[in-house]
Amino acid sequence: MKCPLCNSRKGKRKCLIADGCICSLCCGQTRNEDACQSCSFYKEPGLRRKYNEVPSYTTRQMEANAELQTYSNVIEGAICSFDHQTDNTINDTIAIGIIELLLDRYHFKDEIIKFDSELVQNGFDYVNKAIEKDLSDIPSENIVKVLGVIHFVAKRRTSGRREYLKIINDYVGEHIGPGARVLRGFGNLS
Repeated sequence: MKCPLCNSRKGKRKCLIADGCICSLCCGQTRNEDACQSCSFYKEPGLRRKYNEVPSYTTRQMEANAELQTYSNVIEGAICSFDHQTDNTINDTIAIGIIELLLDRYHFKDEIIKFDSELVQNGFDYVNKAIEKDLSDIPSENIVKVLGVIHFVAKRRTSGRREYLKIINDYVGEHIGPGARVLRGFGNLS
């Protein structure tokens, strides 16, 4: 179905002010604070950040360095644990939102974090506590680079459902303490 505003691109975003789904370009061009503030695609003008430009390790650097993988496992394992606590009801959009809020704290140095929901706040708090507890001796710039590559991979692996979460649940597992994780879903291996 074509976007009803431009009638040229496919409408993929459910719009609160237009009748039906609109394309991302029209969404960005027609947004206004009064009508769109409750929409998940709306961001306040001063808060639009280019998370894809945050300093990050490359995926090759991560693959070649067991220490960096350990840092990543703490963060992604905490995301898995939070996902498990919510009975696997979060989706990749929420997981990526949590990662972006962590980048707001560690890279952009936000003193006050604004949360869209209590669920996102709980996820942020859970993952941030794991970082503060298990990665307290790691320089902030290293945490930022790990968060940057996690963000890159999560965005690349998702189509908005649970694709990224499935990968980390299958290959990283839940973070239960320093250096300890639990992999679920293997069932009976005999």
